[in-house]
Amino acid sequence: MMADVTGTLESVPIDWQHPEPARASAPAAARSWSQRLRRALMRSAEAPAADENTAANTRPDPLAIRQRLYGRGYVIPGDAAWLLALVAPFRLGASSALLDLAAGLGGPARTVAQAFHARVTGIERDHDCARQANAMSSALGAAHLVRIKTCDPEMLALGSAKFDGALGREATYAVAAKERFLRVVAQALRPGGRIVLTDFVLDRSAGERPELDLWQRHVALRPALWTAAQYTDCFKSVGYGLGRAEDISALYRRQIVAAWTSYLRAGAIRGQPVAHVDAVLAEAEASFRSVAALESGALKYYRFEVRADHSFR
Repeated sequence: MMADVTGTLESVPIDWQHPEPARASAPAAARSWSQRLRRALMRSAEAPAADENTAANTRPDPLAIRQRLYGRGYVIPGDAAWLLALVAPFRLGASSALLDLAAGLGGPARTVAQAFHARVTGIERDHDCARQANAMSSALGAAHLVRIKTCDPEMLALGSAKFDGALGREATYAVAAKERFLRVVAQALRPGGRIVLTDFVLDRSAGERPELDLWQRHVALRPALWTAAQYTDCFKSVGYGLGRAEDISALYRRQIVAAWTSYLRAGAIRGQPVAHVDAVLAEAEASFRSVAALESGALKYYRFEVRADHSFR
C-alpha cells in the first residue's frame, strides 16, 4: 500500500505530547503491557474479515501501519508537537535551511516547513521511501520547501556551510562510520549551527541482556551502537560544544505505548483480513522488542544537542 498523498499539510495528532508518567518501569510492567496488547490484537485477528477473498491484496506495508500509529508522514515514535520541541534550539525562520538526516516519508520536514516557512533538505537511505516522500510533498504543495534525496549515510557528502541546523531522529544508530558521518554534517553547517540527535545508545553497565540481542537481530537496519560517552567524545573532537545529553528512554517508551493504545481504541483492525492483521501483528512485535530492550537497561534512547562554537546557550 502506497502512502496517501492527498489533502493538505499534515495535522498530526498531539494528544500524547505530555503522556502520563508510567506507573512502573520494570521489565515485568513492559511484559504485562505487551501481553495485553498482543491478546487484544489476536482477538481482533479472530474477528470475521469483511472479505477473505481480498486478503492477499490488502496487506499494508509497514510504512502505512506506522503512519496510522504516529501520524501522516511520520514513521517513528514522536508526534508533531514533540518534533517542534526538538527543533526549537534551531530558532528557525523563513530564511533558514534545515538538514533532516533521516527523512523517512517527510512528515517531520513538512511540519517544519509549515511552522516556520523554512527550507528543509532531507536525506533518506531507502530510494522508494524518498520517492514516496517527494510525491507526498508535491501533492501537499510543499515541494518548493521540502526535498528528500536518496543517500547512503556511509558515503554522505554535503558540502560546506549550507545549513543552519541538522536534525537526526534515529539517523546514526545503524551508521558504522559515525565519526565521519558527524564530521561531514558539522562541516555542512553555518557558523553557530546546531545538531540535534535522538537515537539509540548502548549502556554497557547493564551487561549482556537477551532483550538487546533479540532487538538487534530483528531491527530492520543492522545496529552499530555507540555509548552516550562515545557520542559526547565525538562531538568534542569535531569542534562542537555539548549542550544536552539526556536519557529520554522512558518518554520514548511512553510514546510507543500511547500510539498502540490509541490504535486499539480506534478499532481500525477489527474485521480486517488475516493478511492485514498479520502485518499489524508484525509491527506490534517489533514495538514489543524495542520496549523490552529499553526496559532491560542495555538499550537507551538519548537526545543530544550540540553547537559549533562551544558556547551553547
